[in-house]
Amino acid sequence: MKTKHLYYILALICAIPLQSCYIYNDGDITDDPEGNFEMLWKICDEYYCYFDYKNIDWDSIHTAYKPRIYNGMSDDELFKVCADMLAELKDGHVNLYWNYDGSRYWGWKENYPENYDERIILENYFNYDYHRKNGFIYQTLPQNIGYMHYDAFTSEFSDYLLNHILTKFKDCKGLIIDIRSNGGGSIANVNKLACRFTDKEKVLKGYELIKTGPGHNEFGDTIPNYLQAQASLLSDLNDKNAQVKFLKDVVILTNRGVYSAANDFVRTMKVLDNVTIIGDRSGGGGGVPVTFELPNGWSVRLSTTPMVDVNFVHTEFGIDPTEGFKVDMAEDAHITGQDAILDKAIEYLSSK
Repeated sequence: MKTKHLYYILALICAIPLQSCYIYNDGDITDDPEGNFEMLWKICDEYYCYFDYKNIDWDSIHTAYKPRIYNGMSDDELFKVCADMLAELKDGHVNLYWNYDGSRYWGWKENYPENYDERIILENYFNYDYHRKNGFIYQTLPQNIGYMHYDAFTSEFSDYLLNHILTKFKDCKGLIIDIRSNGGGSIANVNKLACRFTDKEKVLKGYELIKTGPGHNEFGDTIPNYLQAQASLLSDLNDKNAQVKFLKDVVILTNRGVYSAANDFVRTMKVLDNVTIIGDRSGGGGGVPVTFELPNGWSVRLSTTPMVDVNFVHTEFGIDPTEGFKVDMAEDAHITGQDAILDKAIEYLSSK
C-alpha cells in the first residue's frame, strides 16, 4: 500500500473506534533483523502523532538503538531492542506483538498512588450489600446518593441495564460514577453511557487532529467529536426504545488508572454542566491507535491521531479533576477503611 493512499485511508477511519491493521510495504526493506528494525522505526517516524508534543528526537533514538541490531540475533533479542525503543515514546497505546510476548509501557500509572481499593468500598460503605452486573457495581449510599463503579469500557451493557440502574437512583440527591482503574475499551460504550446525563441532542466534546503526511507535525483539518444524546427525557421502562436520563448532579471519580476510552469518558463528561470530576489526574491515552504489520509478521500498534478537548488541550497525559477537587486516598486507607476520594464526593453532593 502506497504511503499517500494509507494516509487517505487513515484520515477516513481514525474517528472509528476500531483497531485496523496495515501491511506497510517498502521494496527496500528485507525480512531480517536490520530490515524489521528499520521498518519499525520508519512506521513510527511517519505515523506516530506525538513527537513534537512530547519533544521526542526520533532521529537520535535511531542513532542510539541501531548499534544494538546485528544479523544473526535471535527473535528474543530483536524484540527486546525494538520494545526498548518503543518505550521511548512513553505511550501506553504503543505496543509490539509477536507470538510469545507483547511490549507495554505503563509509566502513565506506575509510581503514582493507586487511589482505589474496591474492598474498602464494598466492606465499609455497603457492608457487602450491593449489585454487580456487566462490569457495574451499583448501590445507593446511606446519604441517598447513587453510586456506580464501571470496571472497563470493554464490558458490554444493555440499555435495559442502564435504565434499571438509573431508575433505582431517580430519587437520589446525586450520582457518583466511579471509573477509577478503568483501563479503557470501546469508545462506543463511552458515548452509550455518557449520553444518559444530558438531554441535549448534540454536545461538542472535543476534536481529533488528522495526520496528513509523514512529517512529525503534518496535520490537516480538525474533526469535531460529538456526544449524541436524545433530546427528550424518557422514563417509560415498557418502551424498549426509552432511555432513562439522570440530569441531577453527577460526580466522576478518577485516578491514574483511568486510561484510553476511560480517559475519553472524562473528556466527554467534563463538558456537561452537571458534572464534577473528583480524585487524581487521569492516566491519559489520548491517541487513536492503529496497527501495522512488519515483514516478519510482528505487529506494532501506535497512536496516529491525537484527541484534544474543546479548548484544543491534548488529553494524552491525562485530564485534571475539577479545580479544587484534587484528592488522594490516605496511605493507611486499608487500615482506616476510609476512601477520601469517595468521601469528598459524598460531602460535595450532600451539600447540593
